[in-house]
Amino acid sequence: MRRTLLATALAASIAAGGATAASAIVGGTAVPAGGNPFMASLQDGSGFAFCGGSVIAPTWVLTAAHCVADGSAADLYVVTGKTDLAATGGQRIAVAQVYVHPAYKNSTHDAALLRLSSATSSPAIRVATAADNGYETAGTILTTAGWGDQYGALGLLSTNKMRQVDVKVVSDTECGRTNFGFDAATGVCAAALLKDSCQGDSGGPLFSRSGAVQIGIVSYGTGCGLPGFPGVYSEVNNTAIRNWISSTAGV
Repeated sequence: MRRTLLATALAASIAAGGATAASAIVGGTAVPAGGNPFMASLQDGSGFAFCGGSVIAPTWVLTAAHCVADGSAADLYVVTGKTDLAATGGQRIAVAQVYVHPAYKNSTHDAALLRLSSATSSPAIRVATAADNGYETAGTILTTAGWGDQYGALGLLSTNKMRQVDVKVVSDTECGRTNFGFDAATGVCAAALLKDSCQGDSGGPLFSRSGAVQIGIVSYGTGCGLPGFPGVYSEVNNTAIRNWISSTAGV
């Protein structure tokens, strides 16, 4: 997730004893083996994991446009079927083609689709439609997950183990107060005290655990878990984004 240097300031505060160190994504918990089976890790040829994604069909993964902004599938892989990236098992599948939303610009329409060279056996998450607008009501509890940075004694540290955290949807008005340039039409925001997605979680889903439905895509934010700074997620049921997903991936 794209973040500013405010994240560094908060990490320093934690290291100095100014706050209780979080154990996860930011303030989340470890996902048990087999949990969130629709999760995908974006990696380069060396195995370096840099973003997350979600399986939405056997040969399609949904992620953030800023993770693959160059549109190149060269040296790009997706790992599915793992909660611990250092463990054996799962599938590592080459990406055959990258599709970046044609309207992606300045954090709006921050969505991309990856067509896999072969099918994953991992189950798909359902992508929200207009009928799922109720999930975006302020106060609704949703979940985000990934393998991104967590706070430790030395600041932000990467992890191989998937973490998840529950956050509450906040209103577009509240989100726009601190996320300057926030586009309410294509974004949905969520926050909780010292809980958030962080660097490396970009492209992963914001979802309801009830029915496993994806509401958003981790896009950007200021810091990680800073009070008053909600995380911004691309709104997958925005008409332009949802129609593009459907026409491109057939989902």
